[in-house]
Amino acid sequence: MPLRSSLTALAFGLALSTPAPAQTVPSAPRLQSDLKDIRVRAVASLPRAGGEASERDGCSWRTIKPKSAAAKLVAAQGWAVMADLPLGAYRAVSFAGRMEPGTSGTCNITQGNVALFDGDRLFALAYGKSADDAAIGNLTPIEGGSVRVWDGGIVGSPVGDLRAEADGTVRLGRVADEESVCQGRASVPNVYGKPVDKARKALAAKGWKPVRIKPDGESRQAELIRHGIVEVESCAGTGLGYCSFSYRGAAGTLSLVTAGESAMPNVVGYNVECR
Repeated sequence: MPLRSSLTALAFGLALSTPAPAQTVPSAPRLQSDLKDIRVRAVASLPRAGGEASERDGCSWRTIKPKSAAAKLVAAQGWAVMADLPLGAYRAVSFAGRMEPGTSGTCNITQGNVALFDGDRLFALAYGKSADDAAIGNLTPIEGGSVRVWDGGIVGSPVGDLRAEADGTVRLGRVADEESVCQGRASVPNVYGKPVDKARKALAAKGWKPVRIKPDGESRQAELIRHGIVEVESCAGTGLGYCSFSYRGAAGTLSLVTAGESAMPNVVGYNVECR
């Protein structure tokens, strides 16, 4: 079987039969995926990545230098490592085989996976339905020891939360309704994909109040302010039309980011700075 076909069959979950004994991982945690587009299965080794590392040079800002033993094992197989985070007693390493640069410093990621390690021992792999989808991209930490999984699209979106549960199960579930921040002193509701007018209401219900911004004369900013979105800080005039918004709460400040040119653009991300 050609290398690329072998890679696709193993790492990206295409019509696999019963795993061969070499893929069975003794004493591995119970694995569960609640997402229809991402599977999680026990594995004991990774195939080599297809293609050349030079093909991913245009997206070097999306990769990291491997530091942990787990991430180094992934990189040794030729994969581009994107994130390496603790997951309870384990480690989660996201990596990809293909990265294509896009407009406004964006990157489209395919052949993305998440490898789960116990120390330097691989025991599971999360992967999309095919080698051509963008089901998995980056990982970000969630307070409490879980990990948020993002897709690999041009404008990345969170697709699920990966957590190690008390009974030993490693579960990939849906994005939580809210995220604890600032050591539990505040929480942020799940506003991803919501229009900014609905997102600000959800934030206000959790104690995040809009910070009124002085208009700078920018037409997009002025238009949002006229519609009552007084917290808009700035909007990009080109590319994906990113806008930023500012909020304040008892535990710190929150910056919201939207994309798109609709009257009420949708939320694509946020960042919290704790006091």
